[in-house]
Amino acid sequence: MSPFHWQQVYDEDAPRDSNLDDAALAARLNKTWNYGSGLLCWLKSTDHKSIGKRYILTAFVRLLFAGLLAMIMRAQLAFPNMQILGPDIYNQFFTMHGTVMMFLFAVPMVEGMMIYLMPLMVGTRIIAFPRLNAFSYWTYLFGGLMVWIALFINSAPDAGWFNYPPLSGPEFGPCKRTDIYAQMITFTEIAALGVAVEIIVTIFKFRAPGMTYNRLPIFVWASLVTSFMIVISMPSIVITSTFLILDHLVGAHFFNQAEGGDPLLWQHLF
Repeated sequence: MSPFHWQQVYDEDAPRDSNLDDAALAARLNKTWNYGSGLLCWLKSTDHKSIGKRYILTAFVRLLFAGLLAMIMRAQLAFPNMQILGPDIYNQFFTMHGTVMMFLFAVPMVEGMMIYLMPLMVGTRIIAFPRLNAFSYWTYLFGGLMVWIALFINSAPDAGWFNYPPLSGPEFGPCKRTDIYAQMITFTEIAALGVAVEIIVTIFKFRAPGMTYNRLPIFVWASLVTSFMIVISMPSIVITSTFLILDHLVGAHFFNQAEGGDPLLWQHLF
């Protein structure tokens, strides 16, 4: 902040709460910061601690499901000619395990920790854009639910978690499995972009007085650098998944070499 701004903040004539008694001040603070109790209030809350806990809990549950898929696959491979999983279901389990571990567990778990801890470390009550923070969580939640529901109806992605064309293209995957994968990627990366913007703005603009850049904890610096990396890299993944779903839905040929596309484009962008 500029010296002039600090002067405004500490000016004795500036509006303050010092003229309120303790009961009135406590009532105002409670009205502003008390989000209520109970499950419904917790789910509706825009408090960064509540949303951070939801991210961590949701990611951990998905870790457990991904671990269950891994155990079933290991049981299938434990002895020759096991009949636990058929080839098609095995491909879906294999793809779902990698997809969940990367897009629905690893990144969201770290984001949840950043959402919960970073505002506390820089000395602010709230995170920047709290409603965007809530929107990011629900986007992440519904994107993951979509792909898990697809697994239970035998429509989960089956081309590996990298989903390389042409194996994931319409010529080898004409069903909706790749479309579900591409849509899930778009949902989760939009959620990650929202979180990254919130963290960057909070660190730059919401720090407590005296919390200079030299005094920021190393975790806050890691959150800032990671958020900038997300802002730079995630749009490329969203564009790539959009190209893939357009190949399937409207007959585009971004990755179809026979029509002038290039399968290597997926690798370069993804």
